Amino acid sequence: MKVAVLGCGILGPKIAGELAYHGHRVKIWDVSIPALNAVYNIIEDDKKQLREDGLLFQKNFVGQVMCMSRLEETVNDADFIFEAVKEDMEIKKDLLERVSHLCRGDTVIGSCTLRLKIDDVMAGVMNKERSLGLRFLYPVYYIPEVEINPASFTSQKSMQRVRLMLEKMGKTLFFRSGNHPLILSEEQREERKALRAEQLLSSSGIPCMFEKKIPVLSHEGNTAPVKESRRDPTPADTECGICMNRVRDCLLCPCHHMITCYECSKMLHNRRDGCPICRKDITGVGGERDK
Repeated sequence: MKVAVLGCGILGPKIAGELAYHGHRVKIWDVSIPALNAVYNIIEDDKKQLREDGLLFQKNFVGQVMCMSRLEETVNDADFIFEAVKEDMEIKKDLLERVSHLCRGDTVIGSCTLRLKIDDVMAGVMNKERSLGLRFLYPVYYIPEVEINPASFTSQKSMQRVRLMLEKMGKTLFFRSGNHPLILSEEQREERKALRAEQLLSSSGIPCMFEKKIPVLSHEGNTAPVKESRRDPTPADTECGICMNRVRDCLLCPCHHMITCYECSKMLHNRRDGCPICRKDITGVGGERDK
């Protein structure tokens, strides 16, 4: 899937990394350039920790995370958008309203919030039926449960699309019971982290090939549907990560990441933007047309 994550605070990079771990192509955006520039190091540290914990069996994630400084370029081709910006009603409302006009009409839009009402957060969103609340529990890589909080106008189709996507990642959706969000204790986090490691080891380290189920959390009546074990491999993308119209055929210098076409690489270079992968300054571009 093509996924956009909005916000590079505590949860945003973790959500992006978890999605990339399971093979999705992720674009992450933030209004703060320093926060965006920090994403690469955060994800590299996460990979190191996951390898130490026995949850990552190769050097890199299957999917790729690209850091984007332009909102439209982040969301224009996304199948799913996960917003994880500051817990502020006006910031979220304004951002999600803008995003709903920049993305496709069928893109599912999820907002991560602890206590704000989803109906209010999504009040200005175009095609409201595709919007809902969706909160990943911290630490994201280790906790299978994801809280779903539909608005009064959320369609069953949108909920089903989210459920199928997340269940293929080994996640389990649960509904919030009452007015209080579920926040795990340190003991609960460690317990579920160990179970997650056992689950992955039993599947020979292949994400989504799960044979064991992690017990459902108990939280004032919250319920979680039973997951199905399935795997849906996704071929590696070869199209430009910016325009999505041309083939990747250009190396960015000095980092040598190949993520864009020649035209988009020149555009990034001309506007002095950083590499979408590592955020290093682009000093030049190289491709077939330079030969």
